Amino acid sequence: MERREFMAAAASVIFVPGPRTSPYRDPAYLDTVAESLARSRYDLGGVPLVPAAGAHVTRIEKALSAGSDAALQNAASALANQSALVLYDADKLSAADHAEALSLRLATLVGNRDAQARAYDGLSRISLYRGDFARAAAYARRGLKLSDLTAGQRASLNMRLGRSLALIAGHGESSRSALDDARSVPGLSTFERAALVGDVAIGLGHLRVFREAGALLGEAAEVIGQWSPVFQAQYLGRQIQTALRAADPAFAADRMAELARALPLVSSARVNKRAADILETSAHWARVPEIRDAREHLLTVMPSG
Repeated sequence: MERREFMAAAASVIFVPGPRTSPYRDPAYLDTVAESLARSRYDLGGVPLVPAAGAHVTRIEKALSAGSDAALQNAASALANQSALVLYDADKLSAADHAEALSLRLATLVGNRDAQARAYDGLSRISLYRGDFARAAAYARRGLKLSDLTAGQRASLNMRLGRSLALIAGHGESSRSALDDARSVPGLSTFERAALVGDVAIGLGHLRVFREAGALLGEAAEVIGQWSPVFQAQYLGRQIQTALRAADPAFAADRMAELARALPLVSSARVNKRAADILETSAHWARVPEIRDAREHLLTVMPSG
């Protein structure tokens, strides 16, 4: 949805006439709130949105306890999914898992396969970040069993499967196959393709295919910045980690300078954790002048605490 269309939609649900009931009983209102939450997460990151996301989940559950129709359940599923992504980015993983499970439950009640695929993708993402790689792979496989998946869903679920298997010993070949399947899906938007390339590259990094992973992460970071500073910072961080794992401190130092410029513009617990990990890992090359300077630059912009 373009910004002008979104603003018109937001105005229409704010000033809609009707009885004084909870707006969380209005599907159009929930759709607009979900869109607003997604836009803010792309721009800012999840940390400043945690109170709102948690409140949305609570209000959804309260509103639906009085009964609901399919339209309301569909809209509530979408808002629960966006709330889960905010909580995930802010490292509130138990709350994120609860919100995404609610999204899946609502989608299953109304038989919405698109929303079920979206929720399985989210549950796989959260499980992977928690370190439960087998559960992450299982969620991705459940999503891939759904019929009539869109191109974006099929690509993303294959990517989730490939990234999960890459971290399970003895599944390297299956991981690479799933990642290749993800990249071969046609018909993605420019944004979807950039995000997919970046996430596939992370899986390749876990498979120690460092050169290809680094190149793809650079491509993803460059393209996706026009939509999301948070995603751009994430892929920059991953590219630095890949370069350090490949023992290429000069390249890592160059990208660390870019990450230092990006860090103050976003508020993401995942980005902050990645920057902290980069500082710890790069200490091994602290005597290299470029790394020393890049570390000092990154330290000056790290958030307190």
